[in-house]
This record gives sequence, structure tokens and C-alpha cells, in this order.
Amino acid sequence: MQTMSTSPSNACVLILDDNPLVLKLGRALLEREGCTVLTAVSWIEFNHVLASNSPDIIFLDVNLPSIKGNRLSEVLKSQSNKKDIPIVLISDLPEKSLEDMFPSSGANAWMRKPLTRDKMMDMIKRYAR
Repeated sequence: MQTMSTSPSNACVLILDDNPLVLKLGRALLEREGCTVLTAVSWIEFNHVLASNSPDIIFLDVNLPSIKGNRLSEVLKSQSNKKDIPIVLISDLPEKSLEDMFPSSGANAWMRKPLTRDKMMDMIKRYAR
């Protein structure tokens, strides 16, 4: 088994998704790898979690009911105390749509759902601070 150059075992990950099943899956996949996983089901809950935590990386759903994830990413990247937190946009939108919205979002990367251990761990390895 190949060892990773960046150990995610102490990574603190925040996942914002309005689908509780996606949150449950993400938590299960990442906790098995040793990550601390924080979740939020709405942007209001997300703001509360973010106010009292400093995650190493954020997985942000694009299709939220009250604010689009790419817009929320723009807002976070404009805040001096949050701008350095890596953001990965997650969505089941077609790749072309994600590619089109990605540049203006300020996010570090994007990935299509479903969430998988390999895709999430790759993003954590690449971008977590």
C-alpha cells in the first residue's frame, strides 16, 4: 500500500450539502480515514459552524436552496479571515456547467457527485492546509 505524502488523518473537513444522505456518506467515508468531519445542511448552519471552527478544507454543494455554492465560495474568498481555506465545489451538474461556473467562484477545485473516498481523499491531499 502506498503512503500519502500529506496525511489527512488530522484534517478537519467541513461539508455543506442540503442532502442529509450526502452528509452522512461524506462523514462515514472521511472519518474512516481519520479526518474530523463537520457538516452543515444549510448556509445558516454552515456560518455557525464556520464561526467557531477553522477547517482545513471545505466541500461545498453548488445546488443549495438559498444560495448557490459557487456564490458562497466567492463570498468566503473575499473575507480576509476565510480566504485561505481551500474550497471544493461538489455537484451532480454536468461537467460543462461546473467548468463554466468554477473560474468566477474562487474555489480551488470541483468534483462531481457521488462522493467517493478516493475523490475526497485526493482533494484533501492536494488542497488541505
